[in-house]
Amino acid sequence: MTVESRRRLMNNIALALSSLAALTGLFWLVFILLDVLINGIRGINLSLFLEDPAPPGIQGGGLRNAFVGQLMITLFATLIGVPLGVLGGTFLAEYARGRRISRVISIVSDIMVSVPSIVVGTFVYALMVKPLGHFNGWAGAVALAIIMIPVVLRTTEDMLGMVPWTLREAAFALGAPYYKVILQVVYRGASTGILTGVLLSIARVAGETAPLLFTSFNNSFFTWNMNEPVSSLTVTIFQYAMGPYEDWHTQAWAASLIITLFVLFITILGRLILKWRFGGSAR
Repeated sequence: MTVESRRRLMNNIALALSSLAALTGLFWLVFILLDVLINGIRGINLSLFLEDPAPPGIQGGGLRNAFVGQLMITLFATLIGVPLGVLGGTFLAEYARGRRISRVISIVSDIMVSVPSIVVGTFVYALMVKPLGHFNGWAGAVALAIIMIPVVLRTTEDMLGMVPWTLREAAFALGAPYYKVILQVVYRGASTGILTGVLLSIARVAGETAPLLFTSFNNSFFTWNMNEPVSSLTVTIFQYAMGPYEDWHTQAWAASLIITLFVLFITILGRLILKWRFGGSAR
């Protein structure tokens, strides 16, 4: 066998194994999505969104409290995490450019992205739940915000770094102070990428369960009070899936479908924004 034939053989083997691995992963992904779709669509009805949970063992009821709780926790997490992430990314890209502290913070941010969410949950539990003596919605929002911050920070840093330095120099030549250059020139040029990072960070925390188990926990009743335990879709799915009632299982499947569709919508929206802003160069 010639060298060229051996190379072709090895290339074909590698291509076949890579294709098999990709098809295997794609099969299980489609299988999971179809399973969630088939089982979840049976539980979709108006009462799911408009009614609170029925007592255990009684048919009917809905997950209004969980939907509202999930929205509140995610909203406050976004209000906490996004400004901190954007400001942190701005510091790294603008004020700490080329410094050692910038590299250190970037490495720490990359590590934080990979930290298991349950570790974040236990940290916030020790910080905001144990000292108060009870679970609360604010702790859940802070836990999700901590997960969001490194995602937004790294995205902001990368997007600001893509803005040509000549644009800043042109603004400096007109006498603009640095903060105005950042607000009116740099942010404007990187706004689409930053928004995409924010959307992806929201999608990242939308399906988190472990940190909420240690922080906001759950609540079987409707509440707007973030100072007490607040229900969420993810924790409700976990508890209903472990429960003995078939009606609970049906509602858990429906809630899983809603979260899946929400994450899918956010992800597609982020990709469309990137494609709209950068055209065919977005990958």
